[in-house]
Amino acid sequence: MPSKTTTAIPDRSDRRVMVFIDGSNLYHVLEQNCSRHDVQFDKFAMKLANGRDLRRIYYYNIRQENERHEARPEQERFLHSLYDTPYVEVRLGIGKQRGEQMVEKGVDVMLATDLVVRAFQDQYDTAIIVSGDGDFYPAIQAVKDRGKQVEVAAFATNISPEAARAADLHLKLTKTFFTGLWMTRARARAVSQMSRKPEVKDEASSPNGEDKPTRTPRSRASTARQRSTSAASSEERAPAARAARSATHGRKTTAASRRTAANNKAEKSAAVEKTAAKRSSRAKSEPESPEPATVNGGAQRIRRTPSRRRVGGTAAQSSNGRSRAGAAVKDHSSETAEQASDGAKGVQGVPAGRRSSWLRRLGLLAGEK
Repeated sequence: MPSKTTTAIPDRSDRRVMVFIDGSNLYHVLEQNCSRHDVQFDKFAMKLANGRDLRRIYYYNIRQENERHEARPEQERFLHSLYDTPYVEVRLGIGKQRGEQMVEKGVDVMLATDLVVRAFQDQYDTAIIVSGDGDFYPAIQAVKDRGKQVEVAAFATNISPEAARAADLHLKLTKTFFTGLWMTRARARAVSQMSRKPEVKDEASSPNGEDKPTRTPRSRASTARQRSTSAASSEERAPAARAARSATHGRKTTAASRRTAANNKAEKSAAVEKTAAKRSSRAKSEPESPEPATVNGGAQRIRRTPSRRRVGGTAAQSSNGRSRAGAAVKDHSSETAEQASDGAKGVQGVPAGRRSSWLRRLGLLAGEK
């Protein structure tokens, strides 16, 4: 009786094949047996199919959520390589930290669910499970009951007895099996560049752009040129802006100085008017007091005319005792001398005292006119 464990892969081309890969299990097994894990999964699945109709590849693993984890950058590059591989579907579960170990959550359940659902939907004829975990044997048995074939690909050192008994065939993996399946240096550089490529946002990737702004992707060179142009235009606009600010400041200063000058002028005018009003009120409230004058030995007080006022008119005597105004005007000193001489000589029919008083009044009336 032939053994279920074999290295000879079936080559029936009429069979539809789907490959289900437990990523975490395969990673650790490759590290233990081959000291590397950068396998190309498309070539690996095609070698497992061996000419059969390969419909799809499902890959299951957990994502390193902690950005400080040392394996996070390497996993990101690896996942980008899977996203770029045709016919590969990536299923990611979550990981829980328990002490010093990371425990997978949801990975085995997703693999078992896809295995059973695809079988009941009749999407494959043969399922190849790349894992030696014995937790899948209930799902394997359900698929076999549906009339499908199940093959388990695993190293002999890590396949569980439950999985070996439940599977229809155990494809024994060895180190030589992966010869020619490792990632080349050119492929590794392409994957590294792809992982650093910026992701296109939803606004740019929308097919019709409905209700979303359209953005044209720009290269780094165009972005740098735009930044330099913006900086140059800012430098050109800076002197004009400073000049405009200076002109505005100058206009504000000129207007302020004008307002200050107008206020000072108004204050001076008000002060002058106030001083004039004070002088006018003082002149009205203090009338001129008559100064005493002596005529004929101080017998009579007379009002003396100020020396700066010019008094016009002279008095002449008529033969009948009436006076006439003369043409010449005498000052106060000459008038006083004349009055003294008239008082001494006298006038015909008029006493000397009355004559002097009459002449004085006549002179004052002439000065007021």
